[in-house]
Amino acid sequence: MQTALRVLGHQPAAQEETRWRLLQAASEVFAEVGYHAATTRAICKRAGVNLASIHYHFGDKAELYREVFRLPFLNECNTFNTLDIASVSLEQGLHAFYQWFFPPVAEEDPMLQLFMRLHAREEAEPSGVLGDAMMQAFRPSHEKLQALLCREFGLKKPDAEVDRITFALLGMATFYFHNRAAVSNFAPKLIAGQKASEAMAERLVDYAAALIEADRKRRTVVARTKAQRES
Repeated sequence: MQTALRVLGHQPAAQEETRWRLLQAASEVFAEVGYHAATTRAICKRAGVNLASIHYHFGDKAELYREVFRLPFLNECNTFNTLDIASVSLEQGLHAFYQWFFPPVAEEDPMLQLFMRLHAREEAEPSGVLGDAMMQAFRPSHEKLQALLCREFGLKKPDAEVDRITFALLGMATFYFHNRAAVSNFAPKLIAGQKASEAMAERLVDYAAALIEADRKRRTVVARTKAQRES
């Protein structure tokens, strides 16, 4: 029940125990051998459950794989999703967002290491079964970040510039996540250890705040120029 404890912070209900055993075992097997080489028999054997369990809880191997990739996006893992945008400061919101990518205990959490290995393997050996599962799982975080930006700019809904800056803020973090091997090779001190993870989250908050302030000033200039032309 290690996966459930790390994700939920508590033991799952008795009726959910088999499901979480399968998620733990599948995470390990998929990370070790990849989607295509993994067998439902090997996953069930490691989970200590019968072969029918995957069909009962997930339908098939492909859906089990997609569910494993959805785990990091659960609200229990991502406190940014649960923030009340109206009551947090910009810095608090950005910190919650970036701390999701760089949790202080990342180096000590075997489950987070598994997720990183899974993503790296999927990048190198695409399974062809994820589809838009990850995009749908990430959508709440994407929309929450846009809501934070809209609040800062006084907008009712995202415009093209909000879309641009949203992807800019996201890209600053995902580069380190998806290119961990390159960062480890060229500048390992940036991501190795708890202090490095904390520093990375703090720096990204600073960079993001600077980008947002720059766009705020740009919007002010555009609005002023437009008003002058219309007067």
